Amino acid sequence: MPRSSPRSSPRSSPRSSAQAPARGGRRYAAAHVLLLLPPALFVLTTVPGVRALLGTAPGYDPFLDGFLNNAAYLCAAALCAVRTRRGPRPRRGGYLLAAGLAVYGTGNVVWSLFERGPSASFPSAADAFFLGSYPVTFAALVLLAQRRDARHGRALWLDGAVGALAVAAIASAALVAPILSVQGSWAAVATTSAYPALDLALLLVLAAVVSLFGWRPPAGLWLAAGGLLLFVVADVAYLFATALGTYVSGGPGDGVWVLAVVLTAFAPGWPATPVGPRMPAWARTALPLTCAASALVLLVVDHVHRLHPVTVALAAATVALALARLVDTYRQVSELAESRELALTDELTGLGNRRALYRRLSERLHRAPAEEEVALVLLDLDAFKEVNDGLGHSTGDALLHALGQRLQHVGAGVVPAGADPRHRALVVRLGGDEFAVALFGDCARQAHRVAERVHASLLEPVELDGLQVRARASVGIAVLPAATAEPAALLRQADVAMYHAKTRRLGTFTYELAVDEFASGDRFATADLLRTAIDERALALHYQPKVDLRTGRVDSVEALVRWQHPTRGLLFPDVILPVVEAAGLMEDLTTAVLEQAVDQAAAWLAAGRPLAVAVNLSATSLDDAGLPERVASLLASRSLPAHLLEVEITEDFLMADPERARGILDGLRRRGVRVAVDDYGTGYSSLAYLRQLSFDDLKLDKSFVTDLVVDGVEDPRALAIVSSTTALAHSLGLRLVAEGVEDAATCAALAAAGCDLVQGWHFAKALPVPALERWLAARDGAGAGSAAAAPARGTAPAGAGLPLG
Repeated sequence: MPRSSPRSSPRSSPRSSAQAPARGGRRYAAAHVLLLLPPALFVLTTVPGVRALLGTAPGYDPFLDGFLNNAAYLCAAALCAVRTRRGPRPRRGGYLLAAGLAVYGTGNVVWSLFERGPSASFPSAADAFFLGSYPVTFAALVLLAQRRDARHGRALWLDGAVGALAVAAIASAALVAPILSVQGSWAAVATTSAYPALDLALLLVLAAVVSLFGWRPPAGLWLAAGGLLLFVVADVAYLFATALGTYVSGGPGDGVWVLAVVLTAFAPGWPATPVGPRMPAWARTALPLTCAASALVLLVVDHVHRLHPVTVALAAATVALALARLVDTYRQVSELAESRELALTDELTGLGNRRALYRRLSERLHRAPAEEEVALVLLDLDAFKEVNDGLGHSTGDALLHALGQRLQHVGAGVVPAGADPRHRALVVRLGGDEFAVALFGDCARQAHRVAERVHASLLEPVELDGLQVRARASVGIAVLPAATAEPAALLRQADVAMYHAKTRRLGTFTYELAVDEFASGDRFATADLLRTAIDERALALHYQPKVDLRTGRVDSVEALVRWQHPTRGLLFPDVILPVVEAAGLMEDLTTAVLEQAVDQAAAWLAAGRPLAVAVNLSATSLDDAGLPERVASLLASRSLPAHLLEVEITEDFLMADPERARGILDGLRRRGVRVAVDDYGTGYSSLAYLRQLSFDDLKLDKSFVTDLVVDGVEDPRALAIVSSTTALAHSLGLRLVAEGVEDAATCAALAAAGCDLVQGWHFAKALPVPALERWLAARDGAGAGSAAAAPARGTAPAGAGLPLG
């Protein structure tokens, strides 16, 4: 009497397999036909009424139920092996399935040859083969699942055990007495009940395997599931028929068994492509939970109506294993929660990371009322590389950890005690030396004040290895309504604000409320347009005159970059430079400005106006020791005398690498190019580099000039600084140039202090070439005897005086 041994489909492989006949050719198709013929004939004979037409008496028939039935089972095993051999690798699962079907078919052969008859015992040796096929199939399914995801192996075993025990408990409660009355043996009860229990256990495991494929498995797994369901139907029907004493060989139940093995045999050899509808996510857990609930019901019933001890024991074991499964699930969930927390945590500082910022910011924005605001304070440490390079990476890590704790403290102090927890500040480390603080609700309106507190907290010294290390940061702020804010846009806007802070001065912050084109998501499009303008040398250069205070004549002009955007009009450096920095175009931009400026100086020279041009060189463009040679080649190709070009270099570059600076500056000056120190007094202002390095001009930063004269009254302290700086420059053989001169009184004070050259809106804003030439012509025609008496008319737009660097 056949007992089923289902087996899942072989493991999916990335290599797609075609349908069996197409893949195997004629011999493969012929093998299918020959191996399917015995099962098909036997199933046909089990259809009610067919055996009567054949003239076969009811009951066991030696040919049909002996030879043909055995051939059907063995052919199914052979068919499974053939499909596995021609299927995709790996094939171990398919061969295990074929072995399970072969063991099952051997049990049927043993039963028909040696155990059949009135004196046959039950359970018999055939049942050993029948039941022995289950472990092979069960192990193959678990191995398949572990190969897919090893973490689920124990869970699959527990699910199968819970299902098997629950079915055994239910079966024993309903059928122990009828089966004992017919067969009179506890061994018979256990054996007969084991078949449907093991079928369901395999079905549970198969369901778990299907879940690993996203509840949409390949065709092979669907066929294996169909075979298992047929086994369950046939085994349950046999269980009842045995209990009632109505089982007869050759009935429909025997045909269902053969159909089950054939479906299972067809599981290997299919493509790995998912087919069919997606199974619900609860399918994997619903069946074990149902089994556990059924066992609990049996235990409750036992208190009202005494059940057999075997039933009670099986139900109790089911509940115990279900609890074990629950504990295992809890452990897995805890590990998953811990993994998720680790994935959202910065390992060095213990703060949240970039992923945490996006996730938690999205959650809070989703819950925030539409009228609220959200702010993001973004800070980037300045000169952090110097700490890493000078003190080592371990010291740099210690500094980041200490600063992270300070930011956490500042964030905790933002929300007063008893305030809405939703408004709690979120502090994260984005990576490297970048941190961010997100503010919500009322706190977002105080973003400027929070930024000041953050900035102040960073300025306090940190003791590292006995050294007092002070950190500085450039800070950007972005504020948006919660109803329209998105994490990516908020971060982009704060990033732009932070870059604006970096271009102005180290250790400052800027406050951005409006979203410009660069911050609103068009970063790459804007950068691409700017790259094209740089490559095509289509930048707009405006020139601001430098006036000699002794003669009143124009000594030279400074080239200042502009960009004519196709839709936004003329853009100034405060908008251009963040795009350039982010896109890595600074060196290209500097080269383009230098070439265009030299071309213009050559054009003026050819027109009879030898006018020197000053160009700002960025620090990134000065990393190349071959710069002097490249500049000399550029001048030679335009036939421009070297003294008509002046390069302006910031103090930061001079102090970052003094030896490299010495070589580059000496090389430029040997070739006749003038060199000026830009923004003198705002950087390191070390007197050492004034002695060690060679240049021609000092450009005093406009911050020393702006308040030199207020309401017609000179500030004696400011004037003392200017006078002493002028004396220092003259004693070193340098000229002093003052920027930001906006009125005649300041110009006169500078002249009295001995300043050599001045530039600013008092004379002219940065002008395009045609406007500058008209201004120069008008000045020449009027006669420029006194610098202070020759102001320019009109005003310049905000940011017009910002240089390239």
